[in-house]
Parts: sequence; C-alpha cells; structure tokens
Amino acid sequence: MKRTLIDISQPVRAGMPVWPGDPPVTTTRLGEALPAISELRLSTHVGTHVDPPAHFIAGGVTVDQLPLDALVGPAWVAHIRGPGPITAAALAGADIPPATSRLLFRTDNSEHPNTAFDPGYVALAPDAAEWLLARSIRLIGIDAPSIEPFDAAGEPVHHRLLGAGVIIVEGLALAVVEPGAYELICLPLRIAGGDGAPARVVLGRGA
Repeated sequence: MKRTLIDISQPVRAGMPVWPGDPPVTTTRLGEALPAISELRLSTHVGTHVDPPAHFIAGGVTVDQLPLDALVGPAWVAHIRGPGPITAAALAGADIPPATSRLLFRTDNSEHPNTAFDPGYVALAPDAAEWLLARSIRLIGIDAPSIEPFDAAGEPVHHRLLGAGVIIVEGLALAVVEPGAYELICLPLRIAGGDGAPARVVLGRGA
C-alpha cells in the first residue's frame, strides 16, 4: 500500500484565531526587493502547538527538552462525538486500544470553521485526565485550542497531565482524518527554555 501523509497542522497566518489576550499573528514583509524576508510575530501557543510540562509546572521540562521518542511513533485517532467535556466514561466506550501511548482526539470541534475563537469548544473533563494517566499515555492531542474547557477553574487537566510528564498537543486539524492507527510525527520548534511552541504535525499510514 502506498504511504499516505496527512498534514494535521493549522496554517500559520495573519488573522487566525488566538487565545483571548494573546497577541495576534502578524507577518510583515521587510522590503520589496529579493531575496524576500519577512518578520513573523506570534505566541508560543498559537494554532497547532505543543504544551510541555513547563507551561504549567514550575521547573518542568521545557519544549526543547521533550523526548523525540514521545513525539514520534505509533498513535491512535479516536473520534469522540457530542458536546463536551469529554469524560472518562466516554473514553472507556471509545474502543481505544489498550497499548496506545499516543492518543489524538477528533471531536465536534472539527465540524466547525476555524474562523474565530469559540469558548464553547470540546475539551477534557478532569476524570478523563485520570483515565489517561491510568493507562500510561505519553502524548495527548486534540482539535481544540486547549485540552481544558475555557472556564475550568484552576486548570486541573493541564496540571494533572503536565505534572505527570504527559505531552499535550493542541489545535490539531483533524476534519479529514478517520479514526484508527497512524504513525505520528510531531515536531515543535526547538525554542530554548520554551513554555510551548508551534508544531508541524503529520500522520502517516501505509508502507
């Protein structure tokens, strides 16, 4: 079977939705002559991006210190339908293989146009985080701007997952991805001491 690669990263562009209070993405062409050079300004948590432990955990591992063997390897895409937050019971009924160590969630978020920030996005409930930790998941990804509901007091999902060393990938573009097994390649920018970084994320399937 021919190998298929699916880019599940959002294009970085001026005017793309950002978390409320974060700086907008801007691209500025520096002069009109060739060679073309532009200046890019953006948050470390814009679009498709990786949250390392240092995002919420004092003294935690930074994005440049994340192990590559956690960011690259077999992954499972689960399609969780319905409104959020996603609970442990929903995960238990989602036919996720027991040996899964990298898990991506396609949710109803992927059914909506990504033209403006929507605080009603689907995310994980705290008991879902406990379910994932009990199964030794190393990497979690979701098609939402955050793994956590917008109004979650104290950010318990981030604290539990990142505190346990789980890598979080947010802002995935999964609208055309069917559930099942894939090879994940997730490479965040190697920002020294970074609390996060935009990433190019690809799924592979086939020989």
